[in-house]
Amino acid sequence: MSEVREIVTRAVLAKGRKTFKICESINIDNQPYSVLGCWIINHEFEAKENARQVEINGSFEINIWYAYENNTKTDVAKATTNYQGTIKVKDIVCDATTNNTDVMVRILQQPTCTNACIKDNVIEVEVVFDALAEIIGETKIMVNVFNCNDNVDALDNLENEINE
Repeated sequence: MSEVREIVTRAVLAKGRKTFKICESINIDNQPYSVLGCWIINHEFEAKENARQVEINGSFEINIWYAYENNTKTDVAKATTNYQGTIKVKDIVCDATTNNTDVMVRILQQPTCTNACIKDNVIEVEVVFDALAEIIGETKIMVNVFNCNDNVDALDNLENEINE
C-alpha cells in the first residue's frame, strides 16, 4: 500500500543565461602604434534578484600591452571597468512556498578580450563573458511512500536463506 506525501525542499526555481559584451575605450599616455596583447584579470561581481530577474554588478581590470614610437618601445596600460546588467530568468518551478530566495551566479566563460583596436590615440577593447543565474527557494514535491512494515520479518529471514 502506498501513500502520497508532500516534502518541502530547496530547489532551483528559475534559471537564465546571458552573454555579456562590453566595449571600453582606454586613453593611452603615448601615441599607440600597435596592440601587442590584451588580457582581463581580477573579475569580481555581486548579484541579487529584482522582480524575477537577476541584476549583476561587477568589475574587472583590463591590461593592454602596446607598442609606441614606431614600434621601438612598449608599455602596459591598465584600466578598471565597472559594469552592470540584467539576466532574465525562466521559471522552472511555479509554486514557491516562500519569498525567501537565494541567487547563485556562475561565470561559464571568464571575461576575455575578443578585439582591441586603435582609434584616434584611444584603444577600444571588446570584452565578452557568459554568466548563468539561478534563483533557489523552497517548494513542495509530492512523493509516493510505500509502507513496508510487513516485510521486516522477511528481510531478517533472508540472511538465513543465503547459501554461502
